[in-house]
This record gives sequence, C-alpha cells and structure tokens, in this order.
Amino acid sequence: MNYVQKRLLGHKHKDHNKKYPSNIRHWVNVSAVGDITPLDRNFEDDYKEMLKPDMTESIIDHSNGVYNYFRNEDGLNFHRSYGYFVNPAVGEVITDWWKNSAT
Repeated sequence: MNYVQKRLLGHKHKDHNKKYPSNIRHWVNVSAVGDITPLDRNFEDDYKEMLKPDMTESIIDHSNGVYNYFRNEDGLNFHRSYGYFVNPAVGEVITDWWKNSAT
C-alpha cells in the first residue's frame, strides 16, 4: 500500500543499504484471498530493488490460492495469524525454511 510504504523508515534514502532492511536474505510473502490489509498482495514488484548483490537473495509471493478461514465471535477474519498458521501454503513455507536453516 503506497500510504504505508512511503512512511517506512528509510523510504526517502537514496542509499539502498539505508532504504531497505539489510537482514532479510529470503523474503517469503504469503497473503490470503480476501485479506484487505495487504491491498497490494505482491511484494516482489514493490521491493525488486532489494534484489541487488549483497542485499536480498529472493522475494517470493504466495498470493494465489491461499485462503484464511479463521472465524471468531465476530465472524470471518481473513487477516488473523491463526488462520495463516493452519494453512498448508504457510506450513510449506515454514517447513522449507526449517529444513534449509538446519543445513
């Protein structure tokens, strides 16, 4: 969302090392269909400048076919972390990270 992106710390810096976080090697973005918090559910196009040498090695978006069915007393809530954590796509991302970090 442009409103949020323009207010992030470092947004106005010309130096990429100050403009973007420097501690993300592999960025995996998962966003569910219907989740209105990430109005723009694809990060790779917005943060592709981070894909420079010595910054981020990869940015992967999982935004198609991901559904969050979390419900509470207020009804369906697409954004709640509980629904993401039981989603098979998120489980696969976490499992892959865990396997790769163990090597």
